[in-house]
Amino acid sequence: MKLKLIIGIVLLVLVGLFAMQNSAVVTIRFMVWQFSASLALVIFLTGLAGALVGWFLGTAFTITRK
Repeated sequence: MKLKLIIGIVLLVLVGLFAMQNSAVVTIRFMVWQFSASLALVIFLTGLAGALVGWFLGTAFTITRK
């Protein structure tokens, strides 16, 4: 359990550092939507979305095994 926590913290720090070094404003286009945002924010939100999907799938698989 501690190993997972340490790996998670290290990944969080690396994503944070990467995001802060890429802080330019970019235009995001998805189908009919378009908006401008900081690349750091986009990177952070994408990482957060990935972590939430991973947590959700891990929880779902754990529940189905029991």
